[in-house]
Amino acid sequence: MNHEDPASERFEALLEEARPPTGGVTFQEIAFEVAPLLPLLSELPTEARAGGDYESFEFRECFTVLTLLGRRLALVDLTPTGVIQIVLLALDSVAGSDESPPDGFVRPVVAAAVEGFVLGREERVAQAAEERAAQPLKPLRIDEVAFALIASGVHEPAALSDCVDALGRAMLKADVEVAVVDLTQLGEPNRERAAAVFAADEITKMLGGVCYFTGVDSRWKAAAEDARVPLDALQIAPDLSGAIAAAREAARRGTEGTKPKWRALLDRLRR
Repeated sequence: MNHEDPASERFEALLEEARPPTGGVTFQEIAFEVAPLLPLLSELPTEARAGGDYESFEFRECFTVLTLLGRRLALVDLTPTGVIQIVLLALDSVAGSDESPPDGFVRPVVAAAVEGFVLGREERVAQAAEERAAQPLKPLRIDEVAFALIASGVHEPAALSDCVDALGRAMLKADVEVAVVDLTQLGEPNRERAAAVFAADEITKMLGGVCYFTGVDSRWKAAAEDARVPLDALQIAPDLSGAIAAAREAARRGTEGTKPKWRALLDRLRR
């Protein structure tokens, strides 16, 4: 406990006594998150809390911190009920032993915390959706002749670069020289995303192979031009099935002709 702050001591004692649902988050972590709020509540005069102008500047900082607290508690996965209980305990900890938080003040306090909780929950949902969308970004083997990267969702350029690098590593490990990159379900094209995803062409060429792109619509073409990606140097197929067919044909031609000696070159460069 913080023995220099009576409000913190009271809050931690009330927390231990009430034991609200925390979803595995420790009381120490909750006390740490609540700590910035307690002095702000304590500094508000009792009469102001009882019937002040809650829209005034006097309350602005307090309600801002309450909103941030609600958001933080949502991000650590507390429930709305748990958040409200914790905020009410914070109010009790500064009210003193002989008074209760006025009802008129409780309502805006809870409303600010719930508003922050909703914001935090939206962040969690968006993060979970992004993580689910990233799952299909692993390279997929196609009939032993090629790897495909079928991207979906909206991803930051760094994430796309990681996926393209993973494609190159998979091709190198499996001794495969043909790739297919499908952009049909990949969202929000821009210069940075285009530069990241079309780097697959350079990687496959470094491996002595070829990369076929599909789903390259007008938006991706505009983004590629903005990123100074030479579209005329890319192999673009009208759809995924066409790209796979072209990949198989390229792999067949590769087995019939002289196989590039990129591995021997790589070994020499490592010496």
